[in-house]
Order: sequence, then structure tokens, then C-alpha cells
Amino acid sequence: RKAVPLRDGFVIDGIDGKVSSDGNTWSFSPFEAVTDGRGTLAAGAAVEILPSSMLDKFSSVADAENKNFRIWGKFTKYQDKNYVYLTYYLPVKDVNIPQQLEEFSDPNEEQIIPDDVLELLKPKRTLNLAELKRPLSTESDGVIADRTGFLRKTKTGFSFNFDALGRNIDTLTLPLLNCETLEITAALQKASAEPLRLKISAIATGYKGKNYLMLVLVDL
Repeated sequence: RKAVPLRDGFVIDGIDGKVSSDGNTWSFSPFEAVTDGRGTLAAGAAVEILPSSMLDKFSSVADAENKNFRIWGKFTKYQDKNYVYLTYYLPVKDVNIPQQLEEFSDPNEEQIIPDDVLELLKPKRTLNLAELKRPLSTESDGVIADRTGFLRKTKTGFSFNFDALGRNIDTLTLPLLNCETLEITAALQKASAEPLRLKISAIATGYKGKNYLMLVLVDL
């Protein structure tokens, strides 16, 4: 039976696993199976980590000595495949972490997420197009809202071409990260004979000096 992927947007709230890199992309493999009640990610299954400023930071500390991590963020889904969008990480020294506080925990209490993690999960500041032309970092990541433009298919995926709206300014085109909203938008564009003018809201992030967008809302 074909495995059902985790739903798009499923929150990663401190999952332990091993990271690896082929020199080009990074992957995360959970030590234990992850489920959202319907879809499942098997223990040891490798999931690609999407480009982001947090991955940029992470890739400088992960190596052969440090490959076990606890991560936070969210899963995305694109063409029946899951991806990880990373927002925070902590090195894990021991694979089997003892649940020392388990006997004292109240099942009615909400899980306490560290303040610095909560800070990273909060809505970011709104960016303008000028800021998107400069490489973003974990400090300068943000969101864009109600921006118009067109979807463009590239050799490696899709990008968003911002509409200059008749103004004499350099147009900006940024690659799009794999997620369900992109998959739905790409299907709409494929079904249309004409380029669709889209109004988007998205998360903006940077990786290795290049900026990326993850679509959140798309209106035609």
C-alpha cells in the first residue's frame, strides 16, 4: 500500500533525528515514526530540508561529529512528497533522551516551547521589494503580502516573477519552495492557456546568498 505523506503545514515541535548532506541538499531522518493521524513518515525515512536562512546557519554546525539534532519547523507537501521547513534546532548528544520529567508532567498542561523558539515561530515583519533584492538572513527574514506577478517554470522547479505594474524598475524573480500551495497554483497555471496574474502572500527567506519564497496565500 502506498504511504500517505504528512499533511502540508504539520508543525514540527521538537523531533529528534539524524541529518545528512550529499554536498548539495540536506536531509532529516527521524529516529521514530511521525504521524499526523492520517499520514506517516517512517522512522529513518529521509526528508529533504528546504533552503532557508535557518538551514544556512544549521549547515555551518552540522558535520560528522554533530549529526543528531532536535528540530522545530513544519512539514510541507509537494507531489505526494514531504519536505522540512526548518525554524530552529538543538544538537542532541544522546540518541535515546531520557524522559526525566515525564512522571512530574501534567497531561493537561500545554507543552512548553522555549521562548527563543516561540520568537522564531511568530509572524515576521513585512518586507518590501528592495529588501528582497538583498540576501536575507535569520535576522532579516520576513513576509510579503498582496504582491502581484506571474508563475514561471524553470529547469529546477518554479519561480515567481514580480509585476512591475508599468513602472520603470528592474523586475525581480525569486525561486519558490516546494509546498502544497505551489502545487495547486502550478496546476491552475497548467490548465490555463494564458499566464495567470497572481496576487500572493509568502514567507521570504535566504540561503547561501540567494532568496526564496514559500507561498502562503494565492489569489487570481
